[in-house]
Amino acid sequence: MVNGKLISNLKHALFSCASVICIAGAMLTAACTEDIDTSSRYVFTERTIASYLEDHPQFSEYVRLLKEQKVSDVSETTVYQLLTAYGYYTCFAPTNDAIQLYLDSLAIKGIIPEASWDAFARERDRDSIRAVIVLNSILDGTNSEMKFYSAEFPKTNEEFEINTMADRKISASYPNKNDMDSVCIDGICPVSKKNRDIETINGCIHQIGYVINPSNETLGSTMHKFSRDFKSGLSVMGKLIEACGLTDTLSAVRDERYEKLYKTGAFPSFNWQLRSWPIPAPEHRKYGYTLFAETDEFWEEQLGKERQDISVKDVVTWLENQGYYPEAVNDENYQDNNNLLNQFVTYHLLPERVPVDKLVLHYNEKGFNYRNKTAKPTVPVWTHYITMGKRRLLRAWESSESQGIYLNRFPKLYNGRREDYHEMECSEENKGVEIKTDDASGIIKLINGMIYPIHEPIAYTEHVRNQLAKERLRYDAWELQPEAMNNDMRLVSRTDACWYFSSDPDKQYFDNLVVNSKQTRFMLLSGRDQSWPNYQGDEVLAEGVYDITITCPPVPKTGVYEIRMGVSTYSGTRGICQVYWGSHRDKLVAQGIPVNMQLGGNSEDNLLGWERDTDDDDYNAEVDKKMRNNGFMKGPEYIVASAGGTETNRMNAGSTRRIVVREQMQADVVYYMRFKTVQSNYTTKQLFVDYLEWCPKEVYDNPEHPEDIW
Repeated sequence: MVNGKLISNLKHALFSCASVICIAGAMLTAACTEDIDTSSRYVFTERTIASYLEDHPQFSEYVRLLKEQKVSDVSETTVYQLLTAYGYYTCFAPTNDAIQLYLDSLAIKGIIPEASWDAFARERDRDSIRAVIVLNSILDGTNSEMKFYSAEFPKTNEEFEINTMADRKISASYPNKNDMDSVCIDGICPVSKKNRDIETINGCIHQIGYVINPSNETLGSTMHKFSRDFKSGLSVMGKLIEACGLTDTLSAVRDERYEKLYKTGAFPSFNWQLRSWPIPAPEHRKYGYTLFAETDEFWEEQLGKERQDISVKDVVTWLENQGYYPEAVNDENYQDNNNLLNQFVTYHLLPERVPVDKLVLHYNEKGFNYRNKTAKPTVPVWTHYITMGKRRLLRAWESSESQGIYLNRFPKLYNGRREDYHEMECSEENKGVEIKTDDASGIIKLINGMIYPIHEPIAYTEHVRNQLAKERLRYDAWELQPEAMNNDMRLVSRTDACWYFSSDPDKQYFDNLVVNSKQTRFMLLSGRDQSWPNYQGDEVLAEGVYDITITCPPVPKTGVYEIRMGVSTYSGTRGICQVYWGSHRDKLVAQGIPVNMQLGGNSEDNLLGWERDTDDDDYNAEVDKKMRNNGFMKGPEYIVASAGGTETNRMNAGSTRRIVVREQMQADVVYYMRFKTVQSNYTTKQLFVDYLEWCPKEVYDNPEHPEDIW
């Protein structure tokens, strides 16, 4: 096959993205897209996707639609032209019969009077349906150099890493467990066993038997329908969400103000001296939500009633009897965050759309090689989500011993200096609630959300809070910003996956992070496949006369906590910042001396007291104690410097933790951290934050069981 990178006379630049178009005719348009310059196209002797489809009559209807459909509203280039040019495209090509089946379904639903293209009353409705068929059938990997053969499809219910040209996520599933060659896209679109993995010069083709048509329903509209649909299996949760007045909130799809600003050029790319390409601003600011929902079967069993007879008051009485949220107000003002039902329901909701493969993020935990597609979990992987309503912690957990993902699981671990950090045991009260992710799980994927049915209740009980308060809580710096997950910035494999965020106070991107100075250059960098020793790959980076404030996660119980920041000292551009902390955003208090982010165990004078571990664990413990006295800690044994490698951050002199705060913290108080440069004359010096840890005094100052090295 011709290597496209050797072809010098292709001068076009193509951008993906018109958005999914609903049948009512509302079109979500994408950003500016350049037309293809076909005058200098290289003439290949091998086939392109377009020429292959043209030569096979079962795709004649699809080809016609490709030739009619524009890449976007602002481009005259057709999708067919796109597929004649060099690029990385994965094309799920529906046959003529598949397209007819789709038209049949529209007629059955009453959207059109008969299954024909001539049956549309309005031209814009016909155009919308054409856009659905075409734009959702192609994954545009031009900017990521990714195409997907069937062996590279994601696991059951997991989503493809790149979006369709309609800017939508699609997934794979394997309905026949005895036949892994039996695969469907988005659950209902079978991939032909005979005509798949068709290699072309600009990508690959998979023939499918039905049109890919991701749902345009939101989490809000779906739960509104479910509240009246007793066959949905989630009607009770639908009633509870309605009662709490959450339908409108859960119906938001994206920030339209941001969309308008982006289209006017308000977010120019940033030409960074450390990158050879401009770093773009995010194209969208999408909203997202995740719901973990007890099933109707669960409620029928608990309440002894048929689902259609279960009322909101029945559930409230059950909650009271369970002793959940004893400090909550038990009245009928369900929309109040202090209300008992509201606290129960909102603990099931996250302000981010979390797909199956990102409930926990596998990347560079010890012993795991993400490049191995069949790799099993090794040491436990977790995420501590911050829920909606009153801000509380909800843990997702996976390990080799759990054999799946659980909510609020608290096992005992083999966490000694010479142990492997696997689960030792897990009692019944600590086993947690399983999230099933197989084909029978009933997971629902929506334009702005995910619904995970669960069969046991979850609540922020005293037991859950007590368990969390006994553990060190580690957060990737971007884990604290739901926008990063909602806009596809977490664990991205593209090496150019970097984003630049405006420092203009009227154009801020994050709800939980504020850039206080217009002189701040603020970025998210993905370090995946870069061999950076970063926890989960990515990092927060700011330059210039930087000044940013983050909203901290809540602590589970009132007590004394220590906050550490993970820093890599490998870059000579690391700067010096002052850390401030407190509960009044505008009156934060400076914490200790400024943090020198160039100072690590690899510094010439080694002021930290860092030494590589020896065979003598008593001596290693003394080194740890000496570093703590200096306000430093070694990096965790948990993280390996290069994904799939064996050198851990604990053995890495350039990866250390800085103890920046040690204070009494209240469980129901919101705290903030501010990072401000003290180097006003050094505009290229960087703020670097990899991860943050909240560690309770019971863990870091425990004479019987010293804090583990993990």
